[in-house]
Formats: sequence, C-alpha cells, structure tokens
Amino acid sequence: MGAVAEWAYNTSDKKIMINPSIAVLNKPIQGPVPHGKVSIEQTFNNHKMGRVEKTSISNFTFEEQYLTFHNYGYAANPARNFAAGKEVLVSTEVEEAQHGAGIYDKSKNKRQRVAGPDMPEAAQKANPDSAKWGGFIDGETVRKQIEIEVKAREEEVARQAEEERAVEGEERETKERITSVFHGGKETDYTGRSWMENKSSVHKDVDDKQCFLPKKWIHTWSGHTMGVQQIRWFPNTAHLLLSAGMDGKVCIWDYHNQRKCLRTYTGHDQAVRDINFTADGRRFYSASYDKNIQYWDTETGKIISTFTNKKTPFCVTVHPDLAMQNIIITGCSNKKAVQWDANSATIVQEYDEHMGAVNTVTICEDGKRILTTSDDKKIYLWEFGIPVVKKYIAEPTMHSVPAVCVSPDQKYLIGQSMDNKIIAYEAFGNFKFIGRKTFKGHLNAGYAITPGFSADGKWVMSGDVDGKLWFWDWGKCKNYRVLKAHDGVCSACLWHPIQTSRVVSAGWDGQIKLWD
Repeated sequence: MGAVAEWAYNTSDKKIMINPSIAVLNKPIQGPVPHGKVSIEQTFNNHKMGRVEKTSISNFTFEEQYLTFHNYGYAANPARNFAAGKEVLVSTEVEEAQHGAGIYDKSKNKRQRVAGPDMPEAAQKANPDSAKWGGFIDGETVRKQIEIEVKAREEEVARQAEEERAVEGEERETKERITSVFHGGKETDYTGRSWMENKSSVHKDVDDKQCFLPKKWIHTWSGHTMGVQQIRWFPNTAHLLLSAGMDGKVCIWDYHNQRKCLRTYTGHDQAVRDINFTADGRRFYSASYDKNIQYWDTETGKIISTFTNKKTPFCVTVHPDLAMQNIIITGCSNKKAVQWDANSATIVQEYDEHMGAVNTVTICEDGKRILTTSDDKKIYLWEFGIPVVKKYIAEPTMHSVPAVCVSPDQKYLIGQSMDNKIIAYEAFGNFKFIGRKTFKGHLNAGYAITPGFSADGKWVMSGDVDGKLWFWDWGKCKNYRVLKAHDGVCSACLWHPIQTSRVVSAGWDGQIKLWD
C-alpha cells in the first residue's frame, strides 16, 4: 500500500481500481515531456486556458447565485480549490457589492401612509397635497401636475419655433450676403471681352518635349490671411490660377500681366479643403470644412447651388466627360465616396466599402474607373457608378495615401505615402504597383501634401513639412534639386503646362510663389 501512495493519478481517467487518498490524487504528474509540449500537463488539457472539468450543480443553486451576482454584485466562488479570502467573487461592474443581501429578502419599499388622523404632524406637512392614505392622489393634485406638464411643453414648442426662425434667418442672410468681390476696374474690356478671357498670346515653348527644373523665385501672390491648401490651373490655357485658403476664401489670380487677384469668392464659413474646375473653366466646385460643397460661376462669382450630406468633404473630383460636368464625387469623413448631381443637388451613388475617411477620389480611364484612398491604409478600385470594389490594394507595409496625382499622359499615378515616400501605380488595366518607382528624401508624414508631374512627365515634384520643394527624375528616381520655398508646410505645387520651366507652389504661410 505504501507503493500505491507514491503514485500520481491522471484525473482524466474514468476508472480508479483502488481507493487513493486526496494527497495522491493531487500530486503533480511526472515523466518525459512529449515532443512539442512545454509541460506534461499540456497533454491532458482540453482548453487553451487549461483543463475544463464538468461539475454537477442544481438549477436552484445556479439561478440563486446568478441572480445574486447580477443584482447585488457578489456570488459564491464556484472553484473547487481557491485561496483563503477568495470564497466570494465580486462583480467589477458595480461600485460596491451589497454583501449579505439576497434575492429572497423582503422588499422595504412598501406603500406607506402619507397622512392620517394618527400620523405625526411632520409627515403631514411633508405631503400637504393629500390628506388621504398613501398612494391615492385626489383630482386637484392630478390637475396641477397636468398644468405643469402642459406649460413645460408649450415652452419647449416656443423655444423650438424660435430656433427654427433663427436658422431661417441665417439661411436668408447666407443667400443674401455678398459671396464674391471683383478686384479689377471693369469686368469687361472695351471690346466686350470678359475678364476671364485669355488676352495673352503666349505660345507653347518651342522645345515642348522637354521641361527644365526651375532655379529662382520670380513672383509671389499674397492675399490669403491663412495657409493655402490647394491650387488649380485654369483648364487648357493656364492663364488664371485658382487657390483655396484656410481663411475660407477662394481666390483667382492673373498669371500674366500684373499678376494680381482678380476675384475673391467668400461663400464658405470655414477653411476650404479642395477646389476643381469644370472642363471649360466657366464653373468650379469647392469643398470646405463647413461641410458644404458649392458650385460656383467663375465669371460672376455667384453660387449656383450648395449641397451637403452633413459630413466633411476632403476632396472634390469632376467627371472628365464633357457631357457630365455636373457629376462630381467627393470623399467624405463618413467613410464614403459620394457621387453628386450638381444640377439637382442630390446624391446619385455612394461608394461605402472603406473603413476610414476617404481622402482622395481619382477618376481614371476616361471616366470608367474610380480610385479611392482612405485613412484605413487601403486603395480601392471601382467601376464608375457601381458601388462594388473591383480591386483591393492593401498590404501590411502600406501607409495612408492622402494625396494623389495623375501623370499628363494618364498612364501613371503617384501618391503621397505617410512613410515619407511617394509611391507609383499604373493608371490603367490592373493598376499594378510599380515598386521601382519610389521617391524618397522629403518629410511629409502627417500632412496631405499634393505631389505633381511636369508637363512632359519627366519630373516628379513635391513639397514637404519644412517648406521645401523637391524635384526627382521620373526614370532614375533620383533627387536633382531642392528649393526652400515657404516658411511653413509647402502644401501644393503645379507645373505650368505651357511654359515648361515654370512651377507654382503654395504653402501654409499664405503665399503662392512662382519659380522659373
């Protein structure tokens, strides 16, 4: 029997042919450790946290402890072996457990008398509205309560009506307020031509197949009181420059002649995030942090329409088809890319597969495909008008891409990656990642800095956090020039499509600079 007492029994066995003691049953199991196991006990585990054994408990006991735990915050410890002082488990969801209370205790919240001939005077003074037994209130008291509720409801209705009138007044004021200021002498010249007409006969450079890197700073446009977030050329001629400022203003500048601000558009109440011309430049769209998208007449400065989905738009992209200039797509903070019809100011389609705010929307392949980037570090490819993702571009090493630019020949697109790189993809077919086309050296993490291409596609440029303007060779991916452009962040840059050695940059110092 002494030899038997030295044994250690496996508790998973179903039969024990002898009568061992408790000490023998609880001895640790010893022996060779199986291959792939940390300890020999893991051989008998049936759960990732150890071994789970069945135990028998009556329904009455279980319900009692379950209800006590959820109502009073404590219950008996169901473990077989526990340390001293652990006999009771306390819930972490209650501030203080009601030890000793049980579900079978009689309730103390009985209906009591509030007044009566044998009640103390203090109790009667506490309830002067009724001189009857507790729980029964006369008609006069009920009438008083109803009058109080009706009065409160009338005040609430009056307050809501006053708020609605105030909102209507603000909307009327917004519609009536001056949304544009013309800074020139006359809006037409002596021949009747509009101030928007291209009066400069600037021909394209003779050697239009090659662009040259700018060397010097030749002009500064100043007018924004806060940083400039985005700049756009007037389509085809690039004789005007449109800028979106964080001061809530959109300004249009003359590129030739006196190079002054021609018109200021002041329809937004907060910073303007993005702008985009229609194909002919007669109209443009602006997206702002006041959650409004506005459709402008460039010449007169009037707001054609304003629409919103109560979410912040981060970008606005116009469909390239000349017959669909009223169709735009905005990337919003509610994880959706929203397609709008500007004529009716209604939502046509929503692309809602992203898990983060949509930063950019790029329409490729003549309007057949849509490329969206988001804060969820993914790039999605869609068919235009169909809210089903056609291709997912997502890698564990990818970072968020808050700014995208397409090459002049529409074959490639580059994106500003948040790991201080510019990455490149094909802008057609399967949109393959071009791993060898990576442009490094600048600091851009945390800022949506828009990169750019030269007119011939030979050079890639980008601003950075320190206000520098970087230029890389597209073929060699080598940095050739760095210019100190702005005091703050250099947020956007554009290469002139006609004068091939001129570049415009915008920064958070509120200035727009011309380089040659």
